[in-house]
Amino acid sequence: MKFHCKLRAALLALALVGLPVIAADPAPVPAKAQPPAAPWPRAINLSSAAVLVYQPQVERWADSQIDFRVAMAIKPAGAKEETFGVVFANARTHVDKTTRTVVFDDLTITKSDFPALPDHGAAYSQELQKQFAAGIRSISLDRLKSSLAAAGGKPATVAVQNTPPQVIVTYSPTILVPIDGAPVLKAVPDSGGFQRVINTRALIVKSASEPQFFLHVYDGWLMSLSLDGPWSQPFIAPSGIDAVAQRIAATGIVDLLDGGPKANPKPSLAKGIPAIRTNQVPAELIAFKGQPEFVPIVGTQLKWAANTANDVLLDTAGNNYFALLAGRWFRATALTGPWTFVASDALPADFARIPPASLAGVVLPSVAGTPQAREAAIENSIPQTATVPLKGGPTFTAKFDGAPQFVAIAGTPLSYATNAAVPLIQAAPGAYYALTAGVWFTATQPTGPWTIATSVPAAIYTIPPSSPIFYATFARIYSATTDAVFEGYTPGYLGAMVAPTGNVVFGTGYAYAPWIGNAWYASPSTYGVAATPVYNPYVGYTYGFAMSLATPSWAEPFAGGAHFHPGYWGGYPCCGSASANVYRFWGRAAYSKSRAKNKDKTIAGKSAAPNGKTASAAVPSSVTGNPPVAARGITAVATNAAGGAGANQAGNAANAAPMATGMAAAGNNTSYISANQYYANLGQSGTWTPAAMTNNHYADASGNVYRKAANGWQQHSSTGWTAAPTPPPAIDAEASARDRAEAAGQQAGSYGMSNTTRFTGDPGDGWSRRDAGSGGYSRTLGGDGGISAEQWAYNDAVMKNEFDIAANGGWWSQGVYIGGVGWGGRYGGP
Repeated sequence: MKFHCKLRAALLALALVGLPVIAADPAPVPAKAQPPAAPWPRAINLSSAAVLVYQPQVERWADSQIDFRVAMAIKPAGAKEETFGVVFANARTHVDKTTRTVVFDDLTITKSDFPALPDHGAAYSQELQKQFAAGIRSISLDRLKSSLAAAGGKPATVAVQNTPPQVIVTYSPTILVPIDGAPVLKAVPDSGGFQRVINTRALIVKSASEPQFFLHVYDGWLMSLSLDGPWSQPFIAPSGIDAVAQRIAATGIVDLLDGGPKANPKPSLAKGIPAIRTNQVPAELIAFKGQPEFVPIVGTQLKWAANTANDVLLDTAGNNYFALLAGRWFRATALTGPWTFVASDALPADFARIPPASLAGVVLPSVAGTPQAREAAIENSIPQTATVPLKGGPTFTAKFDGAPQFVAIAGTPLSYATNAAVPLIQAAPGAYYALTAGVWFTATQPTGPWTIATSVPAAIYTIPPSSPIFYATFARIYSATTDAVFEGYTPGYLGAMVAPTGNVVFGTGYAYAPWIGNAWYASPSTYGVAATPVYNPYVGYTYGFAMSLATPSWAEPFAGGAHFHPGYWGGYPCCGSASANVYRFWGRAAYSKSRAKNKDKTIAGKSAAPNGKTASAAVPSSVTGNPPVAARGITAVATNAAGGAGANQAGNAANAAPMATGMAAAGNNTSYISANQYYANLGQSGTWTPAAMTNNHYADASGNVYRKAANGWQQHSSTGWTAAPTPPPAIDAEASARDRAEAAGQQAGSYGMSNTTRFTGDPGDGWSRRDAGSGGYSRTLGGDGGISAEQWAYNDAVMKNEFDIAANGGWWSQGVYIGGVGWGGRYGGP
């Protein structure tokens, strides 16, 4: 890796001093060299020609429609060499962010041009349309996202508020317990006189016979005469309180702060009692492990707080502290405050110089103008999509706390139900719309009956950020047929939106009033859920938030991996990340697929659980002939039984001579082909020159083809390749974006670590794992270090999994069917 970087720098230096760059074919690949594992270019075959399709380049991507162009190599039968051309196409996109995959549907070629072929290749156009649409059906979301950023896409922004929250700084284990407004006590039915504070996710109860409040923490209770504390262990807890706790916890409406069922070891009060801080206003907790320890960031005058799970930096040039809270920067001259908001485009210049591969590099998406900020904003514009069947699809019953109560939404002709569990909107007399788990429903009465909506009024998208149901404006219906509705949502539905400065923040910043009656319906939160920027191979750029009310506090008992319920966003608990796929709530009802074989397949899994809880979605062997696919789509499993997707369809790819080796017929005897074997077969077939097999070919908007050779840029014409010292800016931007997409794993350093394990230093996690490469600790701080384990994790999780469905074998992951026809490819070779 270092050698390639130095070589690239040397070539750039030669160009800068004016030395000529001579066009020449790249050096042949040695016979025993290991071919790349990238899934592009891809081969399709025509009756009288072979074709290589290079990675698509996005021209426009709005909602579910994408326009793109691709460079192609074509070798007519009997020709000695390939020639090159450009194809322009559009398609409808099916996006699954949890598998980081986009599937094309209704793919149509709008224009094709092969200048060196007779009549510019018109003789191939009809068959090319058919084979291109059938064979090029899926691509990595990260590749398309980077290409869209290179095309200059600018996502819509939101006029968020940036009023500083209350910032609580502590130096010992601390748990922040938000209470949504003034505490409201309600009797717990059949509990022998216990009451519960209903407007908090923590379990705070009070016995009618005791003056103290009792808070469940870890494996026991803490008590206090006041919700403000101090909290201490009771000598004897009230009789029956544990039974009450277990009964309430079983409903899913509270978090016992016990680490959850997967905590190992389980946190125990015997190992120490954490401090408890309650708040009734927007607040954030910054918890240090002892006194703050700031370490320098290489190449800057910044220092980074190494002993907190928060992102806190010290600018030594101005002697100011900066804290990143919900994607917003706040500045203070002392950690004790006061803290004031600083726009991300007004930060000291050194913030943009933070090395991306350092642990502090996690903040770069929150620094305006950085490539990370631009790509995060692009990611935030791409919707998660689903096809929702109108028959046998999701069902909805409105839930109100009492009789429906509607209030007007300022600046719109709409009103909404303040005492409904989900956004429920009256657009006109007899016209009601509700949104839950990403699906729109409609009814003529607020109490129903409710049916799946095939459209919603445009006025819904004029709801302002000051409204607590503003997040509903990020969910849209794209189209509908007599059988299904195609809809989706962008991450704003789960709290992540683009601020006017161009970077993604969490929440609108407004402090909304919740509904508190006999029930508590929480409003969306900005602060108090420890929303932090995240980038890793599994979620891309997004926001993760605390998986409990134990916001970013560290505590050794959690080092084994505690798993908490997440905080609320939009009135229902989700998944700890704004990249989640909430359509999985619907079990079999909503699915993401291409319209090919297995058209009748939907998600296999349980129906949605009560109160919006995520239902499990695993594919039983009776559906696919396979065990469920591993979580997060890290391991791809090609189906291999009757009814499975793709393995029983050898399809176009199986007929391709270059790909036939290592592939068998469909059914239980299916053989898997690795990415390396695929490219080795291409090379051994003799069809293509080594240069044609590399993913360094680009098409411009005028139909010209360029490639980035080892000794400079070249342009293709009817006479072959000639020097192109200065490629069009759009081509250069696309090449840089493609490089970033393939090297993105290098930036994953600390991003994938949970708040509870980020700084433990345990052998299997923390710095020690992420610095497994030769760089070690120096790389952590931005020094000249090696590329550690996250790069390989990225390659395994994303790049090689992309090949798994490159030819549309189709696969199931976490209950969602993706794919179409083709062969069941699986990475698995050397």
